[in-house]
Amino acid sequence: MKQNSLKGWFKSGAPGVWISGGAVSIAVIMTIGLLSVIAVRGLGHFWPADLVHAQYDVPGNANHVLIGEVVQKEEVPRERLKSAGLPVPDQGPEFMTRELIKVGNRDLNGNDFTWVVGEWLTNQSTPPELMAIERREWGNFYGYLVNVKENGKVIAEGAAAWPELQARVKRINELAAQLSQLEKKDIGAINYGLERIRLHGRKLELDGKLTPQAQADMESERAELNARYKAIEERLGDLHAQFNRDSLTARDANGKELEISIGKVVKAYQPNAMNSWQKLGMYFSNIWEFLTQDPREANTEGGIFPAIFGTVMMTLIMAVIVTPFGVLAAVYLREYA
Repeated sequence: MKQNSLKGWFKSGAPGVWISGGAVSIAVIMTIGLLSVIAVRGLGHFWPADLVHAQYDVPGNANHVLIGEVVQKEEVPRERLKSAGLPVPDQGPEFMTRELIKVGNRDLNGNDFTWVVGEWLTNQSTPPELMAIERREWGNFYGYLVNVKENGKVIAEGAAAWPELQARVKRINELAAQLSQLEKKDIGAINYGLERIRLHGRKLELDGKLTPQAQADMESERAELNARYKAIEERLGDLHAQFNRDSLTARDANGKELEISIGKVVKAYQPNAMNSWQKLGMYFSNIWEFLTQDPREANTEGGIFPAIFGTVMMTLIMAVIVTPFGVLAAVYLREYA
């Protein structure tokens, strides 16, 4: 009787339903878990972390100063650090702290990040005047603002330099938007028009209809487009001159002063001087920029908008193509059954 009941249960399809339900549940749990890991690890990247100014005292070596964001801390065995060639003393606790610090200034240091031994960091502080500069190339710069210049002439320094820098960065971003409009849209439209004229002329030539009148009409259209391009080129030259007009002088951790064109600055901020609400506002602003802006620096910085747009368009196109075939298959299977 039990055997017949078990056979009937299997024939009813209930085991398959439970197996399918369990598999779907596992897939959903794994997907949610993966998204959670990505969110926890990735969303913290957009928070404007405090900048630390510290002295790094390596036993037996000359001391030097570090400025940067503490990205990660971990406890590692003393023996591992010693085997890596670090001058770790034989006596002491079994574990030591290793910290990953984003030091930026890639054009000066060669690396964005560096590992340090936490116990060797001394005189740590978070000065409110420390600034972070997000640049269009070479990554972030960390240091102190010295002055702001216009055409090589100092126009603000000391306490007046920071608000002046903010105003200049805002102006640069407005100019960058105008340059993008001209280079991508206006010039793109002219190039499209020139290509359309070329293809039209080729079509007339193949059809044997390329008359002198048609050639004159195409030359007239081409001359009009070239005149528009020349006007845009002059406007671009003027905008580029304004774009490269301003600069700032900054001082890095070692006291070296560096002049940076404000045209290369995306934003400048002082995270140590910001309160929680200001950081929260900047956090959501960074996420929005990440989702809506184009990438830069060989796709290592900037936003991911083209990838999002391409993925959405591909999904919609595939849905439009696949849906009719799915409907036909469903109707066929229903009629066949």
